[in-house]
Amino acid sequence: MDELREIQKALITDIASGQEKGRNSMLQWISPFNYDFAIASIPVQIILLIFYGFRRNLPIRQSSYFWLIMISNLIMTSTDIVACEWITIWTDFPVWSLYAINHAFFLAFVIRGWALFAYTMETTRCWNDSRLFMILTALPTVVMILLVLSTPWTHTIYRIGENGYENCGLYQLIYTVTYFYLAVSVGMIARSWKRLSGRMRAGLLSFNIILFIGIIMRKQFYHILVTSYFSIISIIIIYLTAENPDLYRDSRTKLMNKEALDLIQRDYREKRIPFSLLTMSIHNYEASKSIYGVSMVNDGLRIFASWLMKTFPHSLAFYIRNGNFSLLLRGHPHMTAPQMMEEWKSNYDEFQKSYTGTVPMKISALLIPDSILSGNEIDLGDLVRYSNARSYDENRRGHDVFSDQMVESVRKRKSVERAVKDAIAANRFEVYFQPIYSTREKTVQGAEALARLQDPVLGYISPLDFIPVAEKNGDIMEIGRQVFEKTCIFLKTVDTKKLGIDFININLSPIQCMSHSLLRELSEIAGRHGIPMSMFDFEITESLVEDYDMIQMQIQGLQSMGAELSLDDFGTGASNLTSLMKLPIHVVKIDMLFTRSFFDGKAPFLPDLIRLFQHSNMEIVVEGIETKEMMDTMIKLGCDYEQGFYFSKPLPPEEFKAFMAENSGTE
Repeated sequence: MDELREIQKALITDIASGQEKGRNSMLQWISPFNYDFAIASIPVQIILLIFYGFRRNLPIRQSSYFWLIMISNLIMTSTDIVACEWITIWTDFPVWSLYAINHAFFLAFVIRGWALFAYTMETTRCWNDSRLFMILTALPTVVMILLVLSTPWTHTIYRIGENGYENCGLYQLIYTVTYFYLAVSVGMIARSWKRLSGRMRAGLLSFNIILFIGIIMRKQFYHILVTSYFSIISIIIIYLTAENPDLYRDSRTKLMNKEALDLIQRDYREKRIPFSLLTMSIHNYEASKSIYGVSMVNDGLRIFASWLMKTFPHSLAFYIRNGNFSLLLRGHPHMTAPQMMEEWKSNYDEFQKSYTGTVPMKISALLIPDSILSGNEIDLGDLVRYSNARSYDENRRGHDVFSDQMVESVRKRKSVERAVKDAIAANRFEVYFQPIYSTREKTVQGAEALARLQDPVLGYISPLDFIPVAEKNGDIMEIGRQVFEKTCIFLKTVDTKKLGIDFININLSPIQCMSHSLLRELSEIAGRHGIPMSMFDFEITESLVEDYDMIQMQIQGLQSMGAELSLDDFGTGASNLTSLMKLPIHVVKIDMLFTRSFFDGKAPFLPDLIRLFQHSNMEIVVEGIETKEMMDTMIKLGCDYEQGFYFSKPLPPEEFKAFMAENSGTE
């Protein structure tokens, strides 16, 4: 129903002609308007409303706006059809009923336009927390509603007069407001483009463009009610890209997923709704999958998830992946954090007694109280990640509530993450070299290249701090490239033979080893600086040797280039020793913690392990040598190489060069 109803006089005087035209549509109508698209959209809208209503939707403002969009669009479509028919035979109805049905259409049209805009604002998070912006952008809708409601007396939008329905002076304002909301919506999408996911970009942009096309098409084909058709297409796009409950549901546990938690907690924090978050992690989750199998572990997950929903029906339960759960607790204003944890422990004890699953379900838990959530601007995802990773250790220390010290640890991690990204962008990672001593040649013959980071703000950052962060977010790939390149540059500038440098050990992270481009990248960098690959001994960690197919391919590729590979940090993982022996690795590196345990009397089997490696024709490098006694003992046990502070700490390039010159007797 639009301004083209001005042709009503012609329609009334030519009903017969209208009926003839109507025969081209599915049903016979009094007016000559074609309702096929509008009628076809109504069952789809009803089905979608029912289907969406019976699913568990997210309790957030975004979902409420979607409800409003669907309901107002259904009212708009239905009243549009009825109004078009009634105004053709307007003399058969009381005037108040004509105003009522047209009012319903116009109000639904205006409210739907605002709801679509509000939905875009909410999903883009663009000024949605600005009360002033929300008031200013709601004013056009408020004005239009008042104009529509006052129309029977003011005749601003339309009137029912002697000749029936007529558009009035401000009728076009209905469409002007719609164009305004579409333009602002597109602007908000553009402003939030970088932080939106690809799915959300496509959904938000496409449904706004389709709505615009629908309005233009209605103006071009005034006798066909196509607006509802384009509207339902837009609604379906919204549903598929953002409102389908399956997008926020974990298929195994039937709990809400991480994306749902992100949306809900963000909505709650913006509305200042108090809540606490209980994070729960299954101890030894990955090991359980290896021992019991994925199917049995999934059965355990489902049992625990079902128990969570039954035991905490007024809270929201989530499965975050990898054996991690979260429980968003509402409605506990009179309970302290310790009291909430006591309630959790009591319920969990009952669960353990009644648990019938095969896989042991030892759960560690940390409560992030509202005082932490409301008093800090730290992203909840960072707090949850810390909690999932550290809850077992914190529980063993007697801590079950998130503390200010834990918040500081999260802040430090975020600062380190920022420093790592800045250092990568500025190519500021340095390479240090720790000498490796040959027990056979009685001299230092090589070194291990180690990454070091000096930040302008934080100062020196330990590898123990920045490497886990870099491995978590994928930055370790670029760090590895920078370290290898700077190692090649150093080797290019020195006389390795004169200094007695026979090899350099390079650490490969698990992420690097999973890259199919690893061999090409290493070869290109070494070739660019004229350094033979035979100069390098690449170290892989013991935990990596879970993907034998990939590691076999990488080892064979590196060895074909002349490089050697070592098994690094042996003794810190849980790999099967027999399986390790099957790999074409000729050097094994015993971790410094293993070495210290031996000298503390906690690893008396180390000599037997060394003999096993010797019988397998493997060379042995031992880390953590700090005294002459340790050096001599390891020589007697048959170790081939030694590394540790007894020989030297890691040195920057120039100091390492001087060290090697002095060690080899050259200047």
